[in-house]
Formats: sequence, structure tokens, C-alpha cells
Amino acid sequence: MRGQATRRGHSDARRAGSWDFFPCLQAAGLTVPKASPGRKRQKRDWVIPPIKCPENERGPFPKTLVQIKSNRDKEIRVFYSITGQGADTPPVGVFIIERETGWLKVTRPLDREEISHYTLYSHTVSANGQLVDGPMEIIITVSDQNDNIPQFTQSVFTGSIGEGAKPGTSVMQVTATDADDSVNTYNGVIAYSILQQIPEQPHREMFTINSETGVISVIGTGLDRETAPQYRLTVQAADLQGQGFTASATAVIEVQVKNMSEAPSSSLTIHAVNALTGQPATGLAMHLSRLEGPGLQWMELMKSSANVDGHCPLCLTPGQMKAGTYKLHFDTGAYWQQLGYTSFYPYVEVVFTVTEQTRKLHIPLLISPFSYTTYKGS
Repeated sequence: MRGQATRRGHSDARRAGSWDFFPCLQAAGLTVPKASPGRKRQKRDWVIPPIKCPENERGPFPKTLVQIKSNRDKEIRVFYSITGQGADTPPVGVFIIERETGWLKVTRPLDREEISHYTLYSHTVSANGQLVDGPMEIIITVSDQNDNIPQFTQSVFTGSIGEGAKPGTSVMQVTATDADDSVNTYNGVIAYSILQQIPEQPHREMFTINSETGVISVIGTGLDRETAPQYRLTVQAADLQGQGFTASATAVIEVQVKNMSEAPSSSLTIHAVNALTGQPATGLAMHLSRLEGPGLQWMELMKSSANVDGHCPLCLTPGQMKAGTYKLHFDTGAYWQQLGYTSFYPYVEVVFTVTEQTRKLHIPLLISPFSYTTYKGS
């Protein structure tokens, strides 16, 4: 059964929300001159419905997509062919068209994450090779399937919070990505949750996480560095708004003394700023080491991360900041990655010298994905 679809029929079919597809035998395509995308479009005499093709379809192939019809096929004998990406340009042969019937088919499974849409051009010629209609553009959109697992931008996230912090205080943010479509479907829409808290003191739920943004905040009272100087949270990211595939990561939260005056004395302060936003570089991880021993090896003294003000809290005893050579290692690559940027510098290291006369040393760090600035302050 071969029905001729007119413009009027096309409109009626679109209103009805369906098209009649009939399988036909595969035939060789007819090669015709390629259409130039920049060519002035002629009056359209073809009727082509919108085309969507799901990714990861199972065979057998080829599978019928839609029949392309010329309004002149009752007047003369018409032959069909296609050109464009997926037809005669890479990836070649993904789509074919039956020469005599105009049935457009796909020959293998598609991958939306590889190519999300294809642009083809349909051509018609008569039996003597003369053009019947001008080239018609065909857009084939690959529909998404939830076939990707969320990925955290880091396996371990670090943050800090002052003891006694009130419920509602933000601590840090974790981020995950999903290659699936999050615009037209929920396949790539991620929801965050906390699976476990170690230790479970003074309450099992000391922290909560915003399911949409991944921001971790304090929810319980009684944060005390003497009782629990560090918390380890197992966080989960699940697509389909929390109902699909899952991935997990660790969030390490250091509990800092409430007032710096109560902390062991330290002559070193650090402040990190995001130059793109002009805001504190919250969550930027930092390691402090000192050059030690006859072999001059770096010995790590402590690690910290920038708080909501951009300061990296340090808890050092007076004897730890003795005269010598020190190194600050900042994990800038991981910091920018969790914000969705690619950094030229995977890390930044600042090596400096402390003398017997050094009483107070302040090191600011200004970072962007492609530069950093630091200097000796006081």
C-alpha cells in the first residue's frame, strides 16, 4: 500500500500524532550531486515528517524510520537518494533510502552521546536523471536513553566548619555530572543524598545535603572538635532525579576551633580567591609540608581546605612553624573541575622560607583556570 501524502495530508497526520510506516525491501540508493547547505532553497514540494530515532535500539537492522514522498510521483517515475552526515559522509552508511519507494532506514544502533542529531539532504530525479525537486533538508534527532552512570568530579571532597556552627551553615559542595540528556529528559538530572556519617556523634545526622545543588550544610547541633575533629560522609549521586543509576564519593569535613584565639598559635595564614568570580575559593584543598632530614624530603604537616571566606584554617603548634623551607600544595585542578572548568595547572605549589625573625606570615592566592598570583603578606 503506497499512499501519497500531500501538504494537507501532512498537516492532518501531524494533528493526529501518527504516521503510517510500511516495511519495504532495501534497494540501492541513487547517487546524485550533493546539495550545498548554503544554496537558496527552492519551493518545497516534499512532505517529510519530523524524525526521531531512539539510541541503542536492538536489531534486526535496517529499521524503517519514515517514507519520503514527492508530490510529483504520480506524474512521473521518481527515484530517491540521500547525502550528508551518516549517509555519504562519516559515519558513512548509518542511513540509507530505498531508491524507488523513498523509505528512509537506519542500519545500526545510534549513540546520542556520540552524535545527537544528523543533517541529511533528500534528492529526487526522474528516470532520465533530471532533478525533480530541490534538495530537502532532513533533521534526524537521536532520542536519549538513560545509559550513563553519574560521575563525581572528585573521589574525595574536603571542607571545614567551625565547632559550634549553627544549623543551616554551609560547609562545602560536591558535584557530579551525567552524560545523558538533562534538558529534554530526567535521564541526566542528578539528585544528591548522604548515605553514611562517620562518626555518628553527637548525632547520626549532623549534616544534610541539598538534593539539587550538592551543597552540604550543618543540620545538627553540638559540633565539638574535642569530640569529633573530623567527619567522613559517604555521598551519593543518582540520575533520574534520584531513581536511576548511582555513584558515590567521600566528603571529609574538618571541625575547626570556633575562635582562632583559642587555637594553637600559628604565624601562617592563607587566603584563596577565585579570580573569575571575585569570590572566595571555597573548598580548595591545601597541603602544608616542610623540608626535613638529611635527604631533604617533604614531610606533610597538615591539610586543610578553604572555608566559605576563602581562608584555609591551620592548627599548628608553635614548634611546627620553626625556621625552614615550607611548601603549600593547592589542588587547583580538582577545584576547577568541580566547577566545570579545565585548568592549565593541575596543582599550584608555593615554596617559601621561614626564618627565626618571621613572626607573622600571610600568603594570599588568586587563581583562575589559566593563571595564579601569590605574594608575601603580613
